[in-house]
Amino acid sequence: GTNKREGHVYAHIAANMKYLECAQITELDVALQTGIDIGDSCVQGRVEIYSCKLAPSEKKLANSLDTTWKDITSDLDGVASISPASASPLGSVNDSSTRKLLINLILTLNNTFADYDFRDLKPEDFVREASLEMIMTSVNNRLSRVDDATSSDFCTKLWTGLTSEMALRECDIYSYIQDMDDDALSVGKIWSVNYFFYNKQLKKLAFFACWIKSKFRSRGLDDEDMDSDGSDGEMDFGMD
Repeated sequence: GTNKREGHVYAHIAANMKYLECAQITELDVALQTGIDIGDSCVQGRVEIYSCKLAPSEKKLANSLDTTWKDITSDLDGVASISPASASPLGSVNDSSTRKLLINLILTLNNTFADYDFRDLKPEDFVREASLEMIMTSVNNRLSRVDDATSSDFCTKLWTGLTSEMALRECDIYSYIQDMDDDALSVGKIWSVNYFFYNKQLKKLAFFACWIKSKFRSRGLDDEDMDSDGSDGEMDFGMD
């Protein structure tokens, strides 16, 4: 799961992750952050591309996470009851490349959703996706109403832009496994997906997160969703 950040303690975590500018992707990202009206629901999300070359401000956290995972791996050596590290969806945490991948995934989530801290995520909190075609078909089907409502060719622009920047067919694809009861990517949403497209050769990582929120549900539960301190219980990242 994720924790809400308090004050400025974690400000350095995501301060300078290198965002790679791409006009077509930025256009889609702005539309998702603003919210796309599809009648009784609203489509929101993020789509961003980052460099996997760590900025100086990120190296301290990266080194800390790397040390933590090396220590965990050492502690598990010879413990038969523990699943082997190689069973991780990201690969063996004995390998520095796997730890670097985990760190990049965590930094991306921290950067995209700056109010939340994902540093405690483990390799088992992710899954490797087997088929780009299945992902594209699923997203296209779910978001067909966006094209119907806006005539924007949203999905075509999404896949064209990502393919141009990321060479999608050369990417490894991962998803963060959401906790549907208590999670920054799922609470208050009626549908939600997220995908990381990692191109090791290009040293680039694209992140696409998308969700649908019911307008009626949001209005009907406003009072019920207020926490005891008066804050809204839904984690919507201020994108309404």
